[in-house]
Amino acid sequence: MAWYLEASGGLKCYRSSLLAAFKELVHGFFTRRGGVSPPPYSQLNLSFAVGDETANVAHNRLLVQQALGLLSLAGAAQVHGKREAVLTNNPEAGAAEIPEVDMLITAQPNLGLLIKQADCQAVMLYDPVRRVVANVHCGWRGQVSNILGQAVRCLEQRCGSRPGDLYAAVGPSLGPCCAEFRHFRREFPPHLWTYQVRPTFFDLWALSRDQLQAAGLTPARIDLADLCTRCRGEEFFSYRREGLTGRQGAVIALRP
Repeated sequence: MAWYLEASGGLKCYRSSLLAAFKELVHGFFTRRGGVSPPPYSQLNLSFAVGDETANVAHNRLLVQQALGLLSLAGAAQVHGKREAVLTNNPEAGAAEIPEVDMLITAQPNLGLLIKQADCQAVMLYDPVRRVVANVHCGWRGQVSNILGQAVRCLEQRCGSRPGDLYAAVGPSLGPCCAEFRHFRREFPPHLWTYQVRPTFFDLWALSRDQLQAAGLTPARIDLADLCTRCRGEEFFSYRREGLTGRQGAVIALRP
C-alpha cells in the first residue's frame, strides 16, 4: 500500500492509503514539525514525560486535535505493557493520561486515540463491521510479549470483532536498517532470532506483520509504512539517534 504525506491544519502527517479508503475514519501519523516546543523537543512534541514544558505539550496536542477536527484526544501513559483501556466517552479537556496502558480502544466518534513514539511503532486497527478503532504502542518489548496479538484478542473479547474483519497500519518506526540489538540473546526469545537481517540487526516491521497475521488478519489488510524514524531526522524524533528528545504522535478516530 502507498503512504503519503499530507498537510493537515498547518501540520504534516503521513497517512495509510489502506485506512484512508474508509471515509468514516480520520487518522494521521504526525511528524515532529509544526509545534511550539524548543530544542531538544522541537517542535511538535506530544509527550508530557520527556522534560518539555506542560504548556508546550498541551498547545501541541490542541494543534493536532484541531488539525484532525476532533472533539477531544485521549492519551496513554505508556509503559511497554499489555494493558488496554476501552473508552466510551470523550474525556474532559485537560484530562490526565490513562495510567499504565499501551492499548487504546473506542467506538466513540470524535475521540482521537493518541499513541506517542520516538522509534517504537504505533499500530492502528480498524473494524469496519463493529465500527471500532484501536491504537497500540508497540516497542520491541511489546513485540516480545506479542502485544499485537493481545490487541486483536481484546477487540474480539470486548468489542465482538472478528480478526478477519480487521485492518491494520504500522506507522513510521525503527527500521531494519537501524534496529540494532547487541544483546538480543537476552532481549529476544530464540524464536524471534529469525528476524535478524544481518548480525545484531532485526526487522521489527516484518515481526509486527507476522504477529498480526498470526492473530488472524489477512496480508492484504496490513499496511506497513516502511519509514525509519532514526534515518529521517528532519521528520521524526528518534530516541536511538538523539537520546533526549520529544515524541511524535499517531492519532486515529471515528468520524461522527
